[in-house]
Amino acid sequence: MVANEITIKIVRNARDGESIRSLAIRIGFAYSAVYHWVLELEKYEVIKITKKGNKNVIRVNKNPIYYKFIELDNAVSVVDKDNDFWELVKIAKLQIRFVKGTAIAIWTKGGFITGDFYDKLYFLEVFEKDVNPLKKALKEKGINYTENKLTVNRPSVYIIPKKSFKIEKVRGLPTVPLKELVSYCNELSLDNVLEQLDLLYGLNLNKRYSEIYTNVAK
Repeated sequence: MVANEITIKIVRNARDGESIRSLAIRIGFAYSAVYHWVLELEKYEVIKITKKGNKNVIRVNKNPIYYKFIELDNAVSVVDKDNDFWELVKIAKLQIRFVKGTAIAIWTKGGFITGDFYDKLYFLEVFEKDVNPLKKALKEKGINYTENKLTVNRPSVYIIPKKSFKIEKVRGLPTVPLKELVSYCNELSLDNVLEQLDLLYGLNLNKRYSEIYTNVAK
């Protein structure tokens, strides 16, 4: 299969006019491996090799297959950054907590996935003094963040600065306490979420949203 870690890095990083050896050094793979996969990519006309003195020089051809590689690279990058974000949250020594749809997904153990969570948009309240350190940590990981408007980049962290708040850890994740989340859901009349929380934690909320539970109640 021509699509693999090495070929994706070749396509992402190759520069017109550079040697294969130079490319191998930059992407951190052995020359022999890079040379082999450059030849494979040449078969698909993604890359063309020309001789310049005693060097094999690369020319990039941005054909449809090239753009498929770029699409795959972008998809892999989103997954990698998403994993980096969740690891960062677990180890960060910052006063932060998940709220809104993100907290709902966490507290319901994935039983209710909001649209923003599915879209890898995460809402995070942050102590004011920790906003800049968090931004720095996210930037180092290449993770997008915003404070006042939504962006198309994913994953994306919506930062909400706060003076103070309480935190409850849910499977190692700093999250809004359950009582606060229930109040939030009540304010927005999120009966389906409240039903999930009631089933999981025995909150005696007496909410019914599905036909099954409605029929049982009758």
